Amino acid sequence: MASHRFNYYNAMTQMAESSLQAAKYLDDVINDFDPVLLHKNIEEMHHIENAADEQRHEIMQNLAKEFLPPIDLGDIVELSARLDDIVDCIDEIMMQLFIYNIETLLPECKVFSALILKCCESVLSIAKEFSHFRKSSTIHQHIITTNSLESEGDKLYLEIMHNLFASDMPVKELFVWAHIVPWFEDCCDACEQVAELFEGVIMKNS
Repeated sequence: MASHRFNYYNAMTQMAESSLQAAKYLDDVINDFDPVLLHKNIEEMHHIENAADEQRHEIMQNLAKEFLPPIDLGDIVELSARLDDIVDCIDEIMMQLFIYNIETLLPECKVFSALILKCCESVLSIAKEFSHFRKSSTIHQHIITTNSLESEGDKLYLEIMHNLFASDMPVKELFVWAHIVPWFEDCCDACEQVAELFEGVIMKNS
């Protein structure tokens, strides 16, 4: 009887699902922000982040004994690492809000969290199509969409940072937000990096 083979495509899809779960939770926290609950929010986010870590560890453990993975071993390692980065970036936003004892959010935080959510939805769409990328009629459009969303993130980041330094915000508060806002952009960047990796792997295997 043939032994059961680990499904790397499903595992990467599960990691993408974890990133979307993290993005949804961040968006909920941002839209119903309560600084009193931040410590509890961090604990909940850590559960999601730990699940993503476990998913990546499972991929690594199976690769260590894999004879013939479905795609290049190095590509699987890199894809799983970059998928994990998305969750880590989202987790970091929550920690930064707690570290700097944020009591009131910038209004733009809601816009950025919604954009991160869209980016993660797009990454999940890519991951779901990846197992049959040679026949997929939509995967390339999902990659383009992710890149476009990241560009929106760049523009939003520039706008927020410009408005911060053009304002009369107290220096301490300005410093805090100038440190936190880049983490929002990093989440979008992490999603684009995953999309570009998927695209590269598709090109190598087409």
